[in-house]
Amino acid sequence: MTAVVPITTSAVTRTSTVFSASKTPSSPVPVSTNAEITINTSKNPLISISVISSSVTQTIDTSSLTNAKTIELQTSTFNVVVISQNITTTSTGYSNNTISPTHSSKSSSSSSSSSSSSSSSSLSLASSSSSALSSSSATTVVATTAIVTTVTCGIPAAGTGYSGNLFNIISADIPDSVFPHEANNLPLLDGVLNADGIYETNKFYTNLMIGDQSDPVWTYPYSGWYYTTSYYGFAIQHTTADQYVYGPTDSDGAASYYFNPLGVASVIFSATGFTSSIDMSVTEMKAMSALVTLSQSSSGSVAIPLVQGMGFNTAVYSGDLTVLLNSGVGFLTLVQETSTALADGVLKYRATLFNGISWLVYVTLPSGQSTSSFKLTVTDNNSVTGSASIDGLIVQVAVAPTDSTGDAYYDQAAGMYVTDAVVGGSVSGGSAASYQITYSTVGASACGNPIVFALPHHVDSLSAATAQKATGVSMQSTTKGTMYAYLTSVLTMEETLNNDIQFLPWTSNMGSKLSYTAEQLQLLAATANDELAVNIADTMSGIDSMYTGGKIIDKYAYILLVVSEIIEDDDATKAALKQLKAAFAIFVANEQAVPLMYDTTYGGVTTTASQGGDTSADYGAGYYNDHHFHYGYWIHAASIIGYVDAKYCGTWAQDNKEWVNSLIRDVANPSSEDAYFPVFRSFDWFAGHSWAAGLFSFSDGKNEESTSEDYNFAYGMKMWGRVVGDQSMEARGSLMLSIMSRSMNSYFLYADDNKIQPSEFIANKVSGILFENKVDHTTWFGTNDEYIHGIHMLPITPVSSLIRGPTFVSQEWSQKLSSFVGSLESGWAGILRLNQALFDASDSYSYFSAANFNKNTYLDNGQSLTWCLAFAGGIANST
Repeated sequence: MTAVVPITTSAVTRTSTVFSASKTPSSPVPVSTNAEITINTSKNPLISISVISSSVTQTIDTSSLTNAKTIELQTSTFNVVVISQNITTTSTGYSNNTISPTHSSKSSSSSSSSSSSSSSSSLSLASSSSSALSSSSATTVVATTAIVTTVTCGIPAAGTGYSGNLFNIISADIPDSVFPHEANNLPLLDGVLNADGIYETNKFYTNLMIGDQSDPVWTYPYSGWYYTTSYYGFAIQHTTADQYVYGPTDSDGAASYYFNPLGVASVIFSATGFTSSIDMSVTEMKAMSALVTLSQSSSGSVAIPLVQGMGFNTAVYSGDLTVLLNSGVGFLTLVQETSTALADGVLKYRATLFNGISWLVYVTLPSGQSTSSFKLTVTDNNSVTGSASIDGLIVQVAVAPTDSTGDAYYDQAAGMYVTDAVVGGSVSGGSAASYQITYSTVGASACGNPIVFALPHHVDSLSAATAQKATGVSMQSTTKGTMYAYLTSVLTMEETLNNDIQFLPWTSNMGSKLSYTAEQLQLLAATANDELAVNIADTMSGIDSMYTGGKIIDKYAYILLVVSEIIEDDDATKAALKQLKAAFAIFVANEQAVPLMYDTTYGGVTTTASQGGDTSADYGAGYYNDHHFHYGYWIHAASIIGYVDAKYCGTWAQDNKEWVNSLIRDVANPSSEDAYFPVFRSFDWFAGHSWAAGLFSFSDGKNEESTSEDYNFAYGMKMWGRVVGDQSMEARGSLMLSIMSRSMNSYFLYADDNKIQPSEFIANKVSGILFENKVDHTTWFGTNDEYIHGIHMLPITPVSSLIRGPTFVSQEWSQKLSSFVGSLESGWAGILRLNQALFDASDSYSYFSAANFNKNTYLDNGQSLTWCLAFAGGIANST
């Protein structure tokens, strides 16, 4: 017996026992260990309490790890299990039927050049041949035959060349029956109604669904809001970069925030009969659009479609209503213009406001109605009125291009407007992907297309055919740089999917193989022994937060991965796997401290924590805040459990598929054919990232703080898709990651050469919280620099380097982090130091492998020392 002495600290006293190479178990020594759990008061991983759990003996024999190891990154997890059967044939059946499986831990397609094997007595194997065998005694023996059957276990190698639809439905079934069905504590407002009873909760128009419905929404490049003060209608605004308001600067000259002014009601869609008794309804709420309808009494209505990227702001008048356009800025002049580019039945006006900004106004009359039957006139400095009420009249407004030659493109598009947009896409050969934003249109234009605007990350990846639809017209967005106009109903973007990113450590600047020295493997084994000496199920059972629980279970899942794939200790792998299954089972059975429910009001799986009225419980998750952050950890943990379990011919992933898929459907349901969840609740296919804010009203619009937990969800979904064989899901996760690599490096993470965000803000290196209308270099839980930068890092995973490339990370480190990271005495130190491995893995590894490293001080509660050593050490040897 070789005893291993684990690393100890003043906070934890522990004795570890191990097995010798003969696999003969030693007697376990029960002790107590500490496991950290974040207090549910703020998203600060540093405030923790201790939960005492009984220890679980681990089985890694560090003395056997005497050779260096090189691991191929792109492999299968196939293991070969051999079933040997001695079958005696009789006149009545079979007798002496025994099954003695043996397990070869790696096949010829192994992920390691070295392997270990052990007998596995816990395998549950079945096949059509073995299930029919009987153990009844024989009456007449005829012959005895030896049958050997090999069963291949595990999942295929990544990047198997899937070609097909990226948006296949996950399931049309009712969500897992363990979720009780309850109405949400937050009821729908009168007039907010979707016919299918399913509601988006994190989209650009949420402010129109909740509160007093008066906060603005952003369609980009415009914003709009329900105006009910001095005028009555729906106001439209556009701001430019010269209107940014900047906060105080730091020592590097970087502004602490910038925002766009609010309440500049340039044009207000109204009607002559509207008063303070006006009503607004919000219907047809979808992933990228909603319909606002204004009405008063039964005289008619004004329908205003809101669609992301729309080039025109459009109002459709029905019934006996007369057009009234108000302006909080005021109309200086109104001039009617003619153009040969206009479609029949379209009138054109140019309204110049008192701030010097000109707006184009187009009026489209119903078919058969003469343009001479209608005109607009200025009735006072703040009002333009139509000459008659015309049922079906279309009014469209847009900021006039600074270069008048751009007018021609608006002229060609006038008369047609967009009402909705849907995303679709496909992949060929596993990596060549394209996705489309396809607009639904109404009306007719001279060019046969609408005018729509694309964001910078769209423009960078447009297909050649779409790029040819460019107009040269540009407009400033509020927080995402300059947008460009296209005459098209379809924006097609192309991306190359990265199939190198899988379960094991990866960075963009490493080679194709991970490698570890014998000394590193021994330290990994000792560390894993130490960190797995805890009853994971007991620790998880008392957690009242899906966010905290997700971080902790994923921490242990990463340790399981290291033990299975890097250390390759079969017994320890099985022991850890058993623990994680037991912990996961508590939540799958919905028996955790605060259960989940299926929300029948909005359509989603959410915590019951807010059912008593506490809107802030679990960071507002009851009202759909942060679902992608929370569930991403669980989904990734499930993917590792399923991945490792499959090596032993287990069916855990399939057995728990419905529960895990319910979380994925809640956040990222890809299909409108799923009647139980909205389409892509969190991820915004136009913005190129998710929005964390749910059913809460913000005057600056939707927001997101943690980019890293955003792409962590997509990564977890990708890996779960691989484990369960859903290739559409796997590729869709990869596509989302590719898109986020573009969008996040444009809008959230600022390399020195970033030209999208204002130069006054670039020196911050990261956004902090990005809203639709402002960027605030802070966090929801504090202003410390380590918080602001670290929340865009955690967790550090194999996908981190796809978004956080070595150039950016190096610049951020040298310009911002290096000056204070050495003085940190908290878990943020571990987060920042593991992030360092993305560009300087050697120094990162030296930090974590130091003999005096105190994991109780320097690790976040979702971070294990095992993973830090495996990630930094493997990358350091492979770059």
